[in-house]
Amino acid sequence: MRRQGLAGAVRPRLYQRLAGTAGLGALFLGLLAQRVQAVDPQLVLSALGGIGVLPVILAMLATGVSFWAVAGYDRAWHRHLLTGVDPGRAARAGVAAIAIGQTVGLGVVSGALVRWRMLPELGLMAAMRLSVLVAASFLMAWTVLASVCLLALPDAPFAGLAPVGLAAVVLGLGAALALGRVWVPNLFTIGRLLSLAAVDCLAAGVALWLLIPGDPALTVFLPAFLLALGAGLVSGSPAGLGAFEIVLLALLPGEPQAGLLAAVVAWRAIAYALPALIGAGVALLAATGPRGAPRRAPVPPPQIAEAGLVAQGELFAHPQGFVGGRTAHGLVALSAVADLARFCRAAREEGRWPVLYKLSGRQAVAARRAGLRVLPVAREAWLCPMAFRLDVPARAGLRRKLRRAEAAGVTAAVEPRPDWAALGRLNAAWIRARGKERGFAMGRFDPDYLAGQVVVVARAGGEVVGFVSFHATRIGPDQVWTLDLLRPGPTAPEGTAQAMILAALVAAREKGVQHLSLAAVPIGARGGETGPIARLGRRLAGEAMRGLDQFKSGFAPRWQRLYIAAPSYPALAIVGAEIWRRVCHPRELASMRRTTGHDEEYEIAYRRNPWQREGDMQA
Repeated sequence: MRRQGLAGAVRPRLYQRLAGTAGLGALFLGLLAQRVQAVDPQLVLSALGGIGVLPVILAMLATGVSFWAVAGYDRAWHRHLLTGVDPGRAARAGVAAIAIGQTVGLGVVSGALVRWRMLPELGLMAAMRLSVLVAASFLMAWTVLASVCLLALPDAPFAGLAPVGLAAVVLGLGAALALGRVWVPNLFTIGRLLSLAAVDCLAAGVALWLLIPGDPALTVFLPAFLLALGAGLVSGSPAGLGAFEIVLLALLPGEPQAGLLAAVVAWRAIAYALPALIGAGVALLAATGPRGAPRRAPVPPPQIAEAGLVAQGELFAHPQGFVGGRTAHGLVALSAVADLARFCRAAREEGRWPVLYKLSGRQAVAARRAGLRVLPVAREAWLCPMAFRLDVPARAGLRRKLRRAEAAGVTAAVEPRPDWAALGRLNAAWIRARGKERGFAMGRFDPDYLAGQVVVVARAGGEVVGFVSFHATRIGPDQVWTLDLLRPGPTAPEGTAQAMILAALVAAREKGVQHLSLAAVPIGARGGETGPIARLGRRLAGEAMRGLDQFKSGFAPRWQRLYIAAPSYPALAIVGAEIWRRVCHPRELASMRRTTGHDEEYEIAYRRNPWQREGDMQA
């Protein structure tokens, strides 16, 4: 029913677009016919026959360069959208789609049909989306290129409109990047698209310029060509017929009209008709595959705590065997990578910076030796349940908190089947008191997600007053528990959170767990830390993070520094800000995905256990 409704809504808009395009095309053709009435057709034919063989050959070569750039549009978008389509197939489909679409008109629709024919695994809607993105990005790039030419070239027409065009592009891209939509290209993709469009437009312009008799000055011809090309794009008529000629003739009044029209006819044959015929042949001969996206086997995540977060949809198990996430400009690995060179290559293939997040000290040293820039980003607290004791001086404050919780009647224990409705109500109250949940590398409340964790529930008088959850992971021979959600209720008695952690330590000891992590806090939460991230973190973290640091310090844990690594300091700043944004403003929870178990193929991805870091721990 939804598809029928969508089709019903799209069809009237398509008919309106067809009617509008036909009307606009008829208007421009009428104006062109009126304009060329005074031109002798024999002069046009004579000028057409006078075009030499060498200019035709050079124009064909220039058109080849133009279509080489055209092939890059689809490659860039396929890479950005992570479609998994082979770059060669993507390029061929893009060239055929654009060659046919620009000639027959309604380039978005006709181009989508060609792409769907050549890449059936995409599906029609994905092919349509791709066509829209290619067309919109070319229009954006054309606006930038035309504006720069109008500003840079002397005596260019309509130079006053150039700042307006540039401002419109900057504001549009800024708004799109701020929204953070999946389809919005990052700066790498934008730069690639701008470069390709510049090569495409300049090569196409040179192809026409070579065919015009008399060799007009290129600085005069180029802005006129770009404006005429834009008029043809806006008109939507086949090959921009009518609008292109009207604007070109108007902006080049000093050129003989017969020779100019003859050059345009020859150029249309070389740059439109011939590529359209070749594109049609390529599309017809393209091997067809199964309709629908190919199914891929799920990738087993490595044995680390973050593997459980894959189920929430913001992280994923990469084929190279690490848990990762994507920001606009970064491919972020949240676990060790087996081969740093391959990881960097995989990031480049996606048009992103390679970023390693939450590295240990040893891993940070290796990253620095490999040429990456490294900065401390967090501190992780580790406890040993088997050796944990309360009767040590460093835990005097913890003992006081526990006594107060006991006096208030708080009890805490692991509940294999907790009351999810009660936990949900408490979580909602916690959010109202403290603001929204964090995301990306931090878990959020979802019963399906928490069902795979160890959940400790605190009660007072039979009522739920708090809960905590732990990732339970086996790394080699050892069991590791890692704190995920910490939810003391807003009205919970003092010491409730400490009582829940102590109950988890007792349960972990009974199960033989050797290592329990209280998770990490930002480096800026501790006043004595120095460095740019620590200083910035102190401004952004606020009292909540400092309170969390004090809470964890009360257990007298072993502190381990964690680092972030990227190819450059600008990359660290940009991707670090994107990670912070994703943490503070997470996406909506995806439907829970079933994560697979461990696979031997990925053992190398995390050789060192997180507690085996001599020299990394700081008191």
